Amino acid sequence: MNKAMQIIGLGAALYFTPSLAQSDMAQEASVAGLTFPDTITDDQWKVFSANVAAHADPPITLKMLIRGEAGSEETMIQAARRGRLQLAAPSLAGATSLVPELAVLQLPFLFESAAQMDWIYDEVLPRHFREAFADSGLVFLHWIDSGWLGFYGPESFADPSKVSGVKLRTAPTDAARLTAQQLNADAIYVAYPEIIPALQTGLIEGGMTSDYGFVTGGIAAEVKVFTLTRHSYDTGMMLANAAWYEGLSTANKSLFLSAYGDLSDFRTRSRAYTAGELERLPETAGTQVITLTQQQRDHWAAVTRPVHQALLDRIGEPAEALYAVIQDAKARFDYGDAQNDVPGTPAQIPQ
Repeated sequence: MNKAMQIIGLGAALYFTPSLAQSDMAQEASVAGLTFPDTITDDQWKVFSANVAAHADPPITLKMLIRGEAGSEETMIQAARRGRLQLAAPSLAGATSLVPELAVLQLPFLFESAAQMDWIYDEVLPRHFREAFADSGLVFLHWIDSGWLGFYGPESFADPSKVSGVKLRTAPTDAARLTAQQLNADAIYVAYPEIIPALQTGLIEGGMTSDYGFVTGGIAAEVKVFTLTRHSYDTGMMLANAAWYEGLSTANKSLFLSAYGDLSDFRTRSRAYTAGELERLPETAGTQVITLTQQQRDHWAAVTRPVHQALLDRIGEPAEALYAVIQDAKARFDYGDAQNDVPGTPAQIPQ
């Protein structure tokens, strides 16, 4: 097991403390996440910590638990709901345990360009999810960029038929499971820290993950090929315990909306960082990286199109409402001079 996975394996029992008393809430905040050392996200947490240290009024001392000390993402989220954590940064996949309709954002080929997707994430979705999380005692603060999803495994998956029969690690979300099912893969869930041992023992042969997670999590050393399908986008998010957040001063409420730094700038740098790491993988890890052609992408979109309706049928009204919000936003998006850095995909999904 590599060093990064050992770090994640720290027990949740090491950090849990009783909920802070109301009078102490403004003085200390525990922050939980899952970040590997010496990565661009790790650097951004340092920006976050520095901003809180410099600008919190009244001062707030942070207890940073960003190496997985809080346990699984589900545990992290529940701890934030109960006030044992004040801030949590789960992945989109992890947060579907609380807000199932988040899985809509993982539907394959949902967006037609990166520019369109970024605008919808920035301008449309935050207010929707502030309402969705409020019902669970959490405040949605902002997204934390991760990256495009792809498939890792023993061979190229540029042809989706090659995924059929593969023992594929999927995230525990309806979108991931339905996508694997549509591809006739043998979907297997293992916790993120167990991916590398599962590959080494043959429990799984491959899986789905973000390009950023692939280059930072140590998976590349265990597989021959990463097919960057870019079929959906992975993102994390910053959530706050609602009672704690509402008890903050006006200045500190505003601070925690911006302390992570310029989110657009971080997204740009994160994508550039990941692209550079992917380019070096053949040399650094002996792993081949496959990017789909437009024709291959169109074929993938056609094969996975039924997943859209299957997910809406499974989750029901909340997913249908979110899907409608996204389709309306897509129709309203004005490309202008925006750079389309993802090949186009069919807009008529589902039929």
